[in-house]
Amino acid sequence: MSERSRRDVLRGLGATGTVGIVSLAGCSQQDGGGGGGDEATPTETSMDGGGGDTATETEGSMDGGEPISLGSIFPITGTNSAYGGGHQRAFNLAVEEINGSGGVLGGRQINPINRDTEGSPSRAAQKFRTMINQEGIVGLVGPYSSGIGTTLAPIARDNRVMEVSNGNTSPALATAGVNESNGVKYYGRTSPNDVQQALVMARVLNQSIQAETVSFLYVDNPYGQGLAEAASQNFDGETLNMVAYSQATSDYTSTLNSVFQGDPDAIGAVMYPGNGRTILQQWNQGGYGGQWVGAEAILSPQLLSDLSDIVEGMYITSPQTANSQTFQENMGGQSNITQFAPHAYDATYLMGFALEKAGEASGTGIARNIRSVSRPNSDSDTQVSVAGFGAGKDAIANGDAIDYDGASGTVDLNENLEPVVPYRILQVQGGEAQMVEEVPLSYFEGKI
Repeated sequence: MSERSRRDVLRGLGATGTVGIVSLAGCSQQDGGGGGGDEATPTETSMDGGGGDTATETEGSMDGGEPISLGSIFPITGTNSAYGGGHQRAFNLAVEEINGSGGVLGGRQINPINRDTEGSPSRAAQKFRTMINQEGIVGLVGPYSSGIGTTLAPIARDNRVMEVSNGNTSPALATAGVNESNGVKYYGRTSPNDVQQALVMARVLNQSIQAETVSFLYVDNPYGQGLAEAASQNFDGETLNMVAYSQATSDYTSTLNSVFQGDPDAIGAVMYPGNGRTILQQWNQGGYGGQWVGAEAILSPQLLSDLSDIVEGMYITSPQTANSQTFQENMGGQSNITQFAPHAYDATYLMGFALEKAGEASGTGIARNIRSVSRPNSDSDTQVSVAGFGAGKDAIANGDAIDYDGASGTVDLNENLEPVVPYRILQVQGGEAQMVEEVPLSYFEGKI
């Protein structure tokens, strides 16, 4: 990418669109699959150039103008591969824009190291260690699933490499990544904590449906269990059953029988489209009854259209995300933007700004500065948005504070280095999810 003129940068800043409804399904699924090595493939590439600190020297800055290596790790293969390609494109786009704006720290380019989780926590961990020890990364964007995120966060912590997930939502990861020796937190995320979604699911159960009893059905992974348990804790009525479903089966009759013991008024569901399609069809065939309230993972336009008669009236909770026209254009169109791809772009931008503010290429430098560049500091902050890295870098060089509002939203990171975002309550009508209520940020004050 050629270096942008300041006029082009400012034009990009003015092109951010309005908030819209997007599907964020599967944000914490532990995708299946395995095999393969760390060799660079068409989807696992690194640009020429290198350098960088080793795992034991991540707090020192590199010499001269050597490139600074940042890694990404997304589900390029495995059951979540439908999403990973978009995540990687967004990461690489952000790197391209950073480099096109003159890089960071006096002209040093970012060297992107892209890797595939293969849907395996152990393989992802092996690749992360290789990126640290052999390729000298100081930061990692990803992973997508909370199951893999739980495995990688301790590695980031112990090696003092900053990790920012674009898709982990499990409440268990809120305090992950704190290195006890220096008190620095090396794990953050641009995706929201499911504590928020649990509050919204409970709001639907308590106020929209006014249910007295509920059962929860959830996918058997950290995402499903964490969200279901938190929603149950915030439900005012009686929780009859907490039932996990296996992703490795196709007959859910016994699972549904367990869910509907006691004839609950409603079912709080945390399930993915693949298994969810089968579960909903078997629920309909079995005549179980009850009102469904689904988490965002089931928000698949194709599923809702295909099962329009079955899912009519279902409530679905969904975090809001920005709908940036500039981001869509730079990604080559909406079809290239998969769920949580905007969050990968924002994570990369925040790392770039944190490097610039830190004045050194280190994971600790990123970790100590990433929150301040993400959120308002004063009324005089320089506002920065999509495609505006050059403007933000100039402001930091002038000693000014910046507030980055990105492709996924405002991305104001809290003390746990995670954003709090508005939510929407949707209801399926005629095979489409229609917004019926907006849940503003003020609703979450004092509850998180």
